[in-house]
Amino acid sequence: MSVLALLGGIYFIIAGIIGKGKAFTSKMGTPLVGKEFKAVRYTYIAVGIALLLVAAVSAVQLFE
Repeated sequence: MSVLALLGGIYFIIAGIIGKGKAFTSKMGTPLVGKEFKAVRYTYIAVGIALLLVAAVSAVQLFE
């Protein structure tokens, strides 16, 4: 569990920083701009940080 959360957290943070992927395009396939792009970027980074916290807590409980 901790390994999957760690990998997922790293992926979400990298995807949020780079700004590429399916989540950064609209339904029509055009790239997002402005507030929408920033909202998706911040959401990806926030989810990545949350997953890293889950990985840390899970690792502590595993090795306790």
